[in-house]
Amino acid sequence: MHISIEGMDGVGKTTICQLLSERTGFEFIDKPLRFLFDPDGSYDEYIRIRDYVNSREDRKFTSWFYGLGSLYMYDAFRGKNVITDRHILSNYLWSGTEESGPVFDTLLGLIGFPDYTFIIYADEETVTERLKSRDKNDSDLIKARKTESAYNKMESFAKEKGMPYQRIDTSDMAPDAVCDMIINKLISEGLIHG
Repeated sequence: MHISIEGMDGVGKTTICQLLSERTGFEFIDKPLRFLFDPDGSYDEYIRIRDYVNSREDRKFTSWFYGLGSLYMYDAFRGKNVITDRHILSNYLWSGTEESGPVFDTLLGLIGFPDYTFIIYADEETVTERLKSRDKNDSDLIKARKTESAYNKMESFAKEKGMPYQRIDTSDMAPDAVCDMIINKLISEGLIHG
């Protein structure tokens, strides 16, 4: 089973993934290509390659790179229950264009979509505060201004493709409460047992 946690930087995805992993026993997968590029457990090669990919303007190229991560994850972790910090919605958010649309159709045709996706949301002000508490010069602060349009783009893709998902506003929620909400939803959908 695959549960995906999606959202902008600063909304608490990694913290929520870690809590969910502890409480459900699912394996937490972050940046799946790092397992391929950095078998020593570092992130060095992955970050070097990722930074090069992100510097490219060709969104078909970037969408294939992150899509490769999804393909690799489904192969490397076949038969396991996994929780991912980002997946196809985040890829689409940053790389989804008219030209790259066929890439996403191909990816979905090959791997489908997660059993359930949670889009973790927080308003721009909350995201900005969280990022500044992490690092007052965080490079992701610029992205915080795109919060509303980013979430609209992710949700419209999820709806168009028929993905089972729920958007959760974490602006005034502690990570444990968000985790409780996700687990309750998974139980009500019959995806896990209480």
